[in-house]
Amino acid sequence: MKRPEAVSLIAIYHFAMSALFFIGVLALLIAMLPILINVESPDVFWPLFGIGAGLFFCLLFALAFLLVGIGLWRLWPWARWGAIVLAILLLPAFPIWTGIGALIIWYLLQDEAKQAFGWDRPA
Repeated sequence: MKRPEAVSLIAIYHFAMSALFFIGVLALLIAMLPILINVESPDVFWPLFGIGAGLFFCLLFALAFLLVGIGLWRLWPWARWGAIVLAILLLPAFPIWTGIGALIIWYLLQDEAKQAFGWDRPA
């Protein structure tokens, strides 16, 4: 089946979100440099811990959005559920991501999207 345009848009959205999270990773690495230069200071643990945690989660989300975007583009069935999970995780980010996430969830639960990913509706 040909990929629906809405699925292509959702895949592009996932690629863009992945790029934004990778930019966040770079920003956090740059923010970490001054702390690493002054590593002998006794007050370095908590800032490094906070930036390290942010770095971990930004990298995790960047990779998740990238993999789901590739899966959506190729119409892999697991990617539909991955996109739904990522949309659910962004729902609390009111108001912009709440609306976008709700639209993604709504569309990916429609029969057109299910059929695009290989789900056959029972007769």
